[in-house]
Amino acid sequence: MQADLVHMLIQLAGSFNLPAGRFIPGGTPEGRFDGGIRAWLEPGFDETAFLEETCRLLGPAGLGRMLDRFGCRTLFLLAEGALYTCGPYLDAPNTRRASDLVWQRLAPSHPDVQDGAGSVFEYRSSLPVVADEGAFIRAFQRLAAPLFGGLPPVLREWEEGEPPVRGSPAAGEAERAERYEQSMAASMIGRRYQAENAWLDAVLTGDEEKALAALRELTRYQLPGRFDTLRGRQNLLIILNTLLRKNLERAGIHPAFIDGISREFSGRIESCITARELQALRRDMVVGYCRLIRETAVRGYSALLQGVMNDALLHLDGDASPRTLAARAGVSESYLATRFKAETGLTLSRWLRQRRVGRAKELLSAGMTTSQAAEQVGILDVSYFIRIFKRETGVTPGQYRASARETDAAVKK
Repeated sequence: MQADLVHMLIQLAGSFNLPAGRFIPGGTPEGRFDGGIRAWLEPGFDETAFLEETCRLLGPAGLGRMLDRFGCRTLFLLAEGALYTCGPYLDAPNTRRASDLVWQRLAPSHPDVQDGAGSVFEYRSSLPVVADEGAFIRAFQRLAAPLFGGLPPVLREWEEGEPPVRGSPAAGEAERAERYEQSMAASMIGRRYQAENAWLDAVLTGDEEKALAALRELTRYQLPGRFDTLRGRQNLLIILNTLLRKNLERAGIHPAFIDGISREFSGRIESCITARELQALRRDMVVGYCRLIRETAVRGYSALLQGVMNDALLHLDGDASPRTLAARAGVSESYLATRFKAETGLTLSRWLRQRRVGRAKELLSAGMTTSQAAEQVGILDVSYFIRIFKRETGVTPGQYRASARETDAAVKK
């Protein structure tokens, strides 16, 4: 569980294009966290000793940000017996003047280095830029909370070569955001966390309207100004997408489906260029995750049925007949049929038909034609597909597709 949380934190860093690394105290670094810039400046630089000292500064566990000698920032997370690095990065685009100022501070201690200014400029220009650093750090703290007893970890900050402090002149936006949150009434913070948990619980019910209402309630506790820019709104959706992805594990959904929907929305978030698009996408995310819950949740069934259901859902576009599913599960078809009906109240054939129609509804809503949707759910006879679709929904695939288009257009207005 905790290792999964660390993985999610590294994924969040990746969504901001930050390089991430891991160092096990007492071991050897997995690559150079700084790209080798220190070894270039100081031949013989001991990266292991540097990271060991960072672990010592952070204590048994903690979160820290270092402003280094090159004017860059690196986030360090010490958890699960390992030191994770996110960065280095800049908080603003690099300029020749900024790089020259950095080299002016470094040059007196390194008189033998040739073309130091040019090398520093090239190095800084190669780093990612996190323009809304405050949003990134607060998201990182929020997701890391389970690793620190449920409370967001305090961010320790220091300049390279100096001891860490809680809030330094380099803290910038992250420190201001922290001071603002600390000034809020404890009851307000508590209600925000309660609203977030209520929203995630609502998504697990698969009820779209309930989940959307809970999301509207959650937005009442959003700190003003933090996500007002386009990039800030995109970062907010990245956070929500990450929370939803983690939430789906509680429903026993196969990781392949979780990864698929998470990747889809990650791509759509980055492609949005207006606040209106992001607003519509936020609704799509909730609806999409609720639909996935309804269609693929298998928690509560026996291990046999969970395996069969996941197998069927992964192969709806191919061979997912009762006979094939039974064979792959290593049981007889009659035994599987009996167990399936006893646990679900449905025959396996009826359950498969409902899943195929459910998947087809998603595809039709996304713009696929009737024949394309039929093929994607493993039904090559279009006439048969239309019959079972109407039997399950009361409308034809064409009528459902037209209605979905009208609803989508109304939401985007």
